[in-house]
Amino acid sequence: MVCQRQEYHQFWVNSIYHTIKPGEVQATGNSGFISQNLQNRYSIENAAYISNTWKASNTFSLTYGLRVSAFSIFGKGDYYTLDSDSDVTGSTSYKSGELVKTYVNLEPRLAASYQLNSATSIKASFVRNAQNLHLISNSNSASPTDRWVASTNLIKPELSDQVSLGYYKNILGNAFEFTAETYYKTLQNQIDYRNGADIFTNKPIETQLLFGKGRAYGIEFLIRKKTGRLTGWLGYTLSKTERKIDGINNNEWYNARQDKTHDISLVSIYQLSKKWTVSANWIYSTGNAITFPNGKYTMLGQSYYYFSERNADRMPAYHRLDLGATHLLKQTKKFSSELSFSLYNAYGRKNPYRITFKDSETDPNQTEAIRTTLFRFIPSISYNFKF
Repeated sequence: MVCQRQEYHQFWVNSIYHTIKPGEVQATGNSGFISQNLQNRYSIENAAYISNTWKASNTFSLTYGLRVSAFSIFGKGDYYTLDSDSDVTGSTSYKSGELVKTYVNLEPRLAASYQLNSATSIKASFVRNAQNLHLISNSNSASPTDRWVASTNLIKPELSDQVSLGYYKNILGNAFEFTAETYYKTLQNQIDYRNGADIFTNKPIETQLLFGKGRAYGIEFLIRKKTGRLTGWLGYTLSKTERKIDGINNNEWYNARQDKTHDISLVSIYQLSKKWTVSANWIYSTGNAITFPNGKYTMLGQSYYYFSERNADRMPAYHRLDLGATHLLKQTKKFSSELSFSLYNAYGRKNPYRITFKDSETDPNQTEAIRTTLFRFIPSISYNFKF
């Protein structure tokens, strides 16, 4: 039996005002840094989205839409022009509220779903996204050298085009759900620090950056238990994320900072009684790609480290266990309240936040790796209510 054709429409608009405050860099001791106040950046991001879902039959549906985004950059501030060597050749000073530049991007979306039988379906999709706020990370260390920057007259919006194909199946009378999905994404206008970048320079940030392309691909599996007192899911992702930027890694593909080969999540929720629910969440992931020194030299009594291939090393694997319990205090049609208890990183895994290197105090010819860990056991109690 073929159902009557149906269509569903959606439309929305939004507007966001951004103020990026990079802050202030203070020089201390013999750090070699230059004290400076970094300029604030101001912008407005407007977007409109329209979509339509066409259900052609009981087995096939198609959703298509278009998002239009406009990112407008405003003064107050100085904006620059650069030559081919990224040296400043000129600047223009803009007054408060004066328009600097506007980027307009069309972001189409398309998704199709086909029902093979009552328990099985396949889905395919294509989506383009534009990103106007960028996190630039130093591959040698962690914050505070990570910087958020907005698109400027020189930094273009990052664009991604992703295609995906998925297989979905309900098992054992809908008690379990299995999903397998693969994807491939191309990335434009990728940003990274140039080799030897001076992160704390008083020059414009654009002089320390290079631009290129990227790609990401992988496959994701998920099995979820949806019924019974014990529910939860097991997810696994195998993926790769790379960049190719002229001037980095001999212009060859290299690991992006956020590249993680393996990512596992195991979540279980158990209903002890009408009042009590307990849960456990275990996650594991390959360590982020990072650049470690592979040599050093000494000049005038000072050690300097030598780095070669970008992001060729790995932080240690990240994993932790979180435990929780929730006690329902009161529940009516109009009001509910509960008390929640949780323990973050229950077995106290010392996941490294950053790894730094220094000369050994006993033998300057040897190098020590220093691991910094921020959080171990973190208990918490919270009270939640809804009305």
